[in-house]
Amino acid sequence: MKLNRQWLHTFATLVEAGQFTETAARLHMTQPGVSQHIRKLEQQVGQALLVRTGKKFELTHAGTVLYQHSQALMTEEKRLQQALSQDNPDAGPCRFAMSGTLANQLYPLFVQRQLEYPGLVVGVESAPDQRVLHLLEMDEIDLGIVTEPPAQARFHRERIGEETLCLVFPATQPQSELSQALLTETGFIDHPNARRYLDSVLLDLPFSIPHDSLPVRGYINQLSQILLPVSLGLGFTVLPESTILESPYVQDLRILHRSINAREPLYLIRKRHRELASRYTWFIDCIRQTLQSS
Repeated sequence: MKLNRQWLHTFATLVEAGQFTETAARLHMTQPGVSQHIRKLEQQVGQALLVRTGKKFELTHAGTVLYQHSQALMTEEKRLQQALSQDNPDAGPCRFAMSGTLANQLYPLFVQRQLEYPGLVVGVESAPDQRVLHLLEMDEIDLGIVTEPPAQARFHRERIGEETLCLVFPATQPQSELSQALLTETGFIDHPNARRYLDSVLLDLPFSIPHDSLPVRGYINQLSQILLPVSLGLGFTVLPESTILESPYVQDLRILHRSINAREPLYLIRKRHRELASRYTWFIDCIRQTLQSS
């Protein structure tokens, strides 16, 4: 039932004032106007709300229930007004999506911020570029980091850094020049971003390897486990250098260094016409500083 808010306000004022004349004065109405609002409200709810006793009145059960409802509505509206007028930089949800590599790098910093300000609720989803864009489009996150800038005009993008991509082999792999034979003989450990990374790394080479001709020795979508099979000698893969150097398996790995490293740009994205809450300011500064210095 959708109640007439003006009639309900008149009724609540009457209960608080205790008299029709006082209610009329408070609302700048005539006394018959107040009585008319009460009658119309009773017709709307289908029950009597009060019983008159001379100049005074007593609430019926329905009147008591309706007054309590009006008070609850007023309280909720006050809370809403306070929420709309306040923008607390130290409290509220903070929702992000990015690659697993970046999540490993940034999430520990985000959590430290939450420890300092427990009113913050940090959420980070590890996802590929297209998933990040989908989450942003569906308003499930407010900020994302991708490697390819979105073409859609509804997204605002800012280039905030880059990642160095590296071919990584088992430490037991003999030192040798990068060649088609080396890659096919070693075999490939696949992961969600591996094919795209590999294309970037091999872009300037005089040879190319079709994806379907590269022997795949395994696949894993857990970032923390991608380098395990590489460390055991099962194949090579491609990952950002920071991920390789921070891996617990780093002693059993060998990065194939090149004179020109492949670098993948990183873009911070958000909806163009959506104003972010002030609590995001610290996180944006943190992302910029971390990724520009890495």
